Amino acid sequence: MNKLKIVDFSTLPEELVTKMFEGHMDYSRFKMVKADKDSSMEEKCELVKEADIILSDPVHFNPIPRKIIESAKKLKLIQCYTIGFDDIDIKAAREQGIPVANSAGILSKPIAEYTIMAALYLIKSIEYAYSEIKNGNWVQQQLMTPPEQPLELGSSTLGIIGCGSIGQEVARQAGVFGTRILYHNRSRLDETVERRLGLEYSSFEDILSSSDVLSINVPLTEETRGMIGAEEIALMKKGAVLINTARGGIVNEQALADALKSGHLRGAAVDVFENEQDIGVCPLIGLENVILTPHSSAISPETLKRVPPKVMENLNRIYEGKPPLRVVN
Repeated sequence: MNKLKIVDFSTLPEELVTKMFEGHMDYSRFKMVKADKDSSMEEKCELVKEADIILSDPVHFNPIPRKIIESAKKLKLIQCYTIGFDDIDIKAAREQGIPVANSAGILSKPIAEYTIMAALYLIKSIEYAYSEIKNGNWVQQQLMTPPEQPLELGSSTLGIIGCGSIGQEVARQAGVFGTRILYHNRSRLDETVERRLGLEYSSFEDILSSSDVLSINVPLTEETRGMIGAEEIALMKKGAVLINTARGGIVNEQALADALKSGHLRGAAVDVFENEQDIGVCPLIGLENVILTPHSSAISPETLKRVPPKVMENLNRIYEGKPPLRVVN
C-alpha cells in the first residue's frame, strides 16, 4: 500500500513534532509535510489536494476552514493533537463526510490539577495575604471576616459545567477534599459514574446559583459560545469563584471583569481568552484576585508523552481501513 500523506497544520516547532513522534510513527506508512501558518490560503489548499490526513494545530493559530477542507479531495481524517476542535470547520467536514477526531483524555490530569490549585489559591485569599505581607502589613484580623476570610474547599460546593474526561477528573480530585460536587452536562452520566465520583446532576441555573467554585469544561461550539454572560454571572453566588480552562469564547470577558470589579465575584482563574493572539485587549488584565495564564494549564512533560500514542492510534486505523475513534462530528 502507498504511503498516506499527512499535512501537519500545527504551529509547534518542527523539531518538537519530530521528537514527539520518534518511535511512534511508522514512516513506511506515512509521509508528513508541514503547512506553514504564514502561507497563503491558495498555497495551503494546493498542499492538501493529495492529503489523506490533516493534523490540526494544538494551539489553534493555523485554522482549517471550509476552503481547505473542500480542496482536500482525498481526505480521510482530520485529527486533533489534543481535544479542541473549534478551529476546524466542523460543518464543512461533516458535509464532505470527513471525520474529525480528537485525543480526549490526554489533558485531564494537568487541567484538573490547575483547577484545584486555582480554586484553593482564590478561596484561601492567598493573593491578598501575600500582597499585604509583602508591603509590611499584618492582616490576620482582616482575614477573620468576609470578604477576605479563607474558605475550606471541603465545605464548599463545586459546580462543573461539562463533565467529560476533564470535568470528571476535576470531580475525582475535588472529591478528596470532601467537596459537594454538582454537574451539568449535555447528557446525564451513568449512575455508576455519578456514584463513583460523588456527583449530583443539576440544572444549569441551579449550578450557577449554588456553586462557590464554578469550573467551565465544555468545548466551544455554536451552542456554548457566550454561555456565561452578564446574566449568568449575575445568577452566581456573591463571593463565588469562576475558573475557565475551556475556551475564551464561552465566558464573556467584559462581564466577568465587571463582576470582579463590583465585588460580586471573589475571584477568577482564566487560562483561555477570546483573542489569544492579541492578549493586550483583554479587560481582565490588571485586576486583583485574578489568575491569568497563557493557555498553559494542560502543559506538562506527561502530556507531550500522551499525544503521539493517541494520535497514532487513529492514523494507523485509517491506514488499516478501520474507522477512527473519538469522532466529534
